[in-house]
Amino acid sequence: MKDEYMDMSREEPDGTLLIRYIRGISSDGEDARVASWLDENQDNEKTLLQIARIYYARRTQERIRRRNPVTALAKVLRRRQRKARRVWLQRLAVAACAAVVIVSVAGSYFVMQEKPATQYVTVQTNAGMRTSLNLPDGTLVHLNSSSKLTYPVPFEAGQRRVTLDGEGYFQVAHDVQRPFIVQAESRLMEVEAVGTAFNMQAYASESLLKTTLVEGAVRFGVQNESGTWKYELLNPSEKAVYDLTARKVHISRTNPVYDTAWMQGRLMFRDTPLPEVLAQLSRFYNVTFDVADAVINSYMFTGTFENRQLSQIMDYLKISSRVNYRIIQSAEDDSRGVKRTKVVLKKI
Repeated sequence: MKDEYMDMSREEPDGTLLIRYIRGISSDGEDARVASWLDENQDNEKTLLQIARIYYARRTQERIRRRNPVTALAKVLRRRQRKARRVWLQRLAVAACAAVVIVSVAGSYFVMQEKPATQYVTVQTNAGMRTSLNLPDGTLVHLNSSSKLTYPVPFEAGQRRVTLDGEGYFQVAHDVQRPFIVQAESRLMEVEAVGTAFNMQAYASESLLKTTLVEGAVRFGVQNESGTWKYELLNPSEKAVYDLTARKVHISRTNPVYDTAWMQGRLMFRDTPLPEVLAQLSRFYNVTFDVADAVINSYMFTGTFENRQLSQIMDYLKISSRVNYRIIQSAEDDSRGVKRTKVVLKKI
């Protein structure tokens, strides 16, 4: 299976820059960057229009009455774009205030929300896709499949707090005056850093929350049943796992290569419990697993895969662990949503 990977930080302006451009507060250099991006592909103009729709659709009725969004957008475009593009976007922007809240962009999408002083941006990846983005402070974030990151623009005074549902790798821009905090969507775990690199896995649907420190130092915090927080300092190559069911934290030495291989499109397992393996395969290939024999969940699995089809990995599992499988393609209509293939596992 060939994975698409969108590197917004190197080739495309991120959502924050596009919003600045639409609002008319971007610099000359940023204007040139967006203009170059628009000239690359006609679809990029559609993307800009869709983000403009999101921005204006989420404004309150009071702000809409004070400022016509179509007129405002057209004013920006008249100042910065060629006449043909200006006319095209102005006409289509008439529908900008429709209830459009999600934009799909190469396997990820942005959702804009607005509060009186703070604007929130959500970047979400679809199943089987990955993406990367630069935050306003310069922090680089890689998001794994089926992940969601929400952050405010601007950040609050004194801290840079984001919320994660899924898995992300963070290369935090150094700022000792404003700690960078990644909070699990469940609000039961958070990781605090001032300038470092770490991987965090916090899928809302799973009971294990994990953080692997690659370099620097972080504080790993969990909230106990009484509501108080307990923090542990992690060192490089240490991994913290918080079991939500048992409410226990386990810290151990690890090889960060295994926990960050997903960024290069690789799957690496070393004595990994099979339920964790299946969870990763499910996200990576956008499939569901039906384990017919419960004993399979007690198996451990070791293997490294790159650019492999799911059936090839299943064949390896069959040989190494004596687990038979059957792949069932979904027969549902596409109109009912994304179809997911099911894989049934049975003990040989």
